[in-house]
Amino acid sequence: SIVKSQKACNGYVEFCDRLYSDIAYVTTHNSYAAGKQASANQNFNVSIQLKDGVRGLMLNSVFPDDNPKVLHLCHGSCNLFDAGPAVNTLTTIAEWLNENPNEVVTIIWENNANVPTSVFNDVYMQSGLDKFGHVQEDGNWPSLAKMIDNDKRLVNFIHPSSDGTIPWLMNEFDYVFETPFENTNPNAWQCTIDRPKGTQLPLYVLNHFLYSSLLPPFSSGGEQIELPQPGLANVTNSASLAGHAQQCQQTFNRIPNFVAVDFYDQGGNDGQNVFSIVAELNRVKYSQNIKNAAQPSGSLSNVDAFIGLASIGTLAMFVL
Repeated sequence: SIVKSQKACNGYVEFCDRLYSDIAYVTTHNSYAAGKQASANQNFNVSIQLKDGVRGLMLNSVFPDDNPKVLHLCHGSCNLFDAGPAVNTLTTIAEWLNENPNEVVTIIWENNANVPTSVFNDVYMQSGLDKFGHVQEDGNWPSLAKMIDNDKRLVNFIHPSSDGTIPWLMNEFDYVFETPFENTNPNAWQCTIDRPKGTQLPLYVLNHFLYSSLLPPFSSGGEQIELPQPGLANVTNSASLAGHAQQCQQTFNRIPNFVAVDFYDQGGNDGQNVFSIVAELNRVKYSQNIKNAAQPSGSLSNVDAFIGLASIGTLAMFVL
């Protein structure tokens, strides 16, 4: 089988016999939003993220105003950040899965724009990604080895819910709960169930990324704009993350499955980073293989971000 020939699953022999639901995955918040823009959440694109070991991708689906028939990856408004047609990024993921047959990846879609399920089916088919879609039956999740042997190595969640016509596009909140995502205080990380309210489910997202809320003078009605904080990522993604993960592990009596961060390549001077922390959660030995760690963030300061957004002339809430 593929597993026996490669001798590892998601990089570790130990993972092959583990259930998908018993593993923590490095996950990037707004994975597509990479670059030097004020609203960017990552320094490196999805292709590099996958090469570096990211195995969970959070994507936002939107129809841009100037092209309402082509699905794009955008923050709430494509005027603020537009990563282009979704099919391009999905094709990148499909190519990577084809080249890496012993890897399992998860996509979590935010679909606040209520894009029809049929559109997702179309872009997945165009990209060649549909063939990898895992369909979860009742009962326990399979082991990574079984998913790899079946070549169903992509788990797809979506919220708000899909219409159920595509079995591999699963309603996130039927399987996954999340901790709060609107975090602005670096000393107030929470281990409460934010979505869906009060419901423990088989999997969970640990949201550990920080926003800075600005109230620009040009905003109508006092609407706040939430910006990522690249300048604090080396702190947010080190001991702070380890403490938050440990706290939630104790609270929920299990490790988080999707450890969602901004600027995943940034870590602390003490050697702790997202990958080492997730390896510890998984009880495996961390090996330094990230190619882009400790690179300058290249992101704008909050002052520059404020000016940049002012020039856009469009206001929106940045949401998960």
